[in-house]
Amino acid sequence: MKHFYALLLAFAFAGLAQAQLSGTYTVGGASPDYTTITAAVNALNTQGASGNVIFDIRPGTYTGQYSLGEISGAPGSIQFRNSSNGAQLVNLEYDASGSSDNYIFKLDGTDDVRFEKLTFLPLDFNYARAIHFFNSIEGLIIEQCVFRGSTNPSGSAYFDRILVHCDQSSLNTNNNPQDVLILDNSFFDGNTAIDIDAYGFSGARSAGLIISGNEFRQQIGTGVKLNNCIGSIGDNDFSTTVGNWYVAIRTTYFDGGSQIRRNDIRAYATNGCTGIEVGNTQSTTGNMISNNMVYVNGTGDVWGMAVYNLWDMKIVHNSVLVANGLPEQSFAFYHLSEFADGEDALVRNNLFANNTGGLAYKANRQQNIAFEDHNGLFTTGPVLSMVGPNAYDELADHQAGTGQGLGDSDIDPVFPEQPDLHMNNCELDNLGEYYFVVAADIDSEARGNPACDMGADEFDPESVVATPPVIIDQSQLPYELGLAATYTTYQWNTGATTPTITITAGGPYSCLVMDVNLCMYNVNVNVIVEITTDIATHEASTWQVLPNPATDHIRINGLADVTPYTIHDAGGRIVHQGVLNEGAPIAVDALPAGLYTVRTTDENYRALRFVKQ
Repeated sequence: MKHFYALLLAFAFAGLAQAQLSGTYTVGGASPDYTTITAAVNALNTQGASGNVIFDIRPGTYTGQYSLGEISGAPGSIQFRNSSNGAQLVNLEYDASGSSDNYIFKLDGTDDVRFEKLTFLPLDFNYARAIHFFNSIEGLIIEQCVFRGSTNPSGSAYFDRILVHCDQSSLNTNNNPQDVLILDNSFFDGNTAIDIDAYGFSGARSAGLIISGNEFRQQIGTGVKLNNCIGSIGDNDFSTTVGNWYVAIRTTYFDGGSQIRRNDIRAYATNGCTGIEVGNTQSTTGNMISNNMVYVNGTGDVWGMAVYNLWDMKIVHNSVLVANGLPEQSFAFYHLSEFADGEDALVRNNLFANNTGGLAYKANRQQNIAFEDHNGLFTTGPVLSMVGPNAYDELADHQAGTGQGLGDSDIDPVFPEQPDLHMNNCELDNLGEYYFVVAADIDSEARGNPACDMGADEFDPESVVATPPVIIDQSQLPYELGLAATYTTYQWNTGATTPTITITAGGPYSCLVMDVNLCMYNVNVNVIVEITTDIATHEASTWQVLPNPATDHIRINGLADVTPYTIHDAGGRIVHQGVLNEGAPIAVDALPAGLYTVRTTDENYRALRFVKQ
């Protein structure tokens, strides 16, 4: 009988050991439920789950890779989160050896997974994917995480350096993930930040996609790339100074009422680049591109907004500036379809400006744009627009030749805070026409009705322009202070009437300016002098910028970790930023010659000067 009870107890303990997971479990740190993420994931895979499961991961660095499939039992949501609520870092890192192990987390049809306030660090230079997901996932949330990828500048095998990747299309099965939410994250480096390539045969889509509130920094190739999806890309911030044929947002078959709205794009490329590229909204309705600010700057083909093969697409209240590029191949707006597509695109209340001397507006086939009106078209070049085979030098020619754009203007928007494209132009005030589908601007300010402003910003021409603060070290005084845009007259509060002034102290400065449109307004600049920073001391430490002077790149010797940094010009403006892996080069060939300061922005603050030749 004793042996019988002992056997029952053994079976009972064995059952408890393999009970399905439910509730909250700690990972790492002192006396955890699981010492590693590997142990936690293994338990989930082998035991299954009943209800919601939360893994509270304690601060520290965890090296490994983790794979989840369909979880047995009756799982609810499965959450991997920072136990300190983000106050301290939880780093998930892995150094992949090739394409087959190129991920930190892999999800194969795993429902209701959530990653929150974690830092993903794929370490390999060539294979640097962080999250790989595919198959019938219902509900994936990636929220307030940080992704730091490879700085490999090559466009070859770019798919190995996508930070968040779904490649369902290559599986050739209609088993698309649904309801994927990517919210309030930071993506640094990598060739591409997000690439969701869903299966699209017979109109199949990955629906319920929301990409919102994220920052995308220093991607080489693409910020967001979507294929065969339905959802929205909104309220994101894109910037790069290392683009190599860079496209901030590229979508194909992103339709069914999908939206691209309120995104701020500031793209610098070593060759060509595009702000927003959208194509193939197949026989669907309700699609819209609205309230985006698009600044593009390159040396080759530079397109602000490029579209093709559209059905029911509304392009409304966007501000686009082509700042630099090859004039004959740089267009602020470009509808490049050569054949009949939906023939119902609407282009209304946009600002399309081209400072390269290229076209403000180009449509290869006029019939594909059903309605074009109340747009601001401006170029510094001799030809304003080209529609079909016809080139139009002047706005009146464009209006007469196309029979459209009777409410258009050809006024230089100036953009006094560029690359920020907020407005202050008395000549453009209220030249738009209210359109009910875009009742507020990029800043959620109400549009005027019936008259409103063109572009993404509903502005007040009487307001003061406040530029970002200029931050300098005390050793940089006296300092030459200037403004972002060029004006015809200047009246500084110091009494000077020159484009720049020499200052010997920090504080608020203002300048009453008049632009080329004879509009006058005040531009305020706050100069912050960092008294506690001793650059000379930092330069005397073991840290060095080499080579110095530099021509095309720099390296920081003495760096021992992954470190965020910014590069400031002599005016204190941030001209480049990113995250540096030990020994990796920083490209500076696109910077004008001059004196610069590179500053690390981690807890071990450093500031070092170098000269770009």
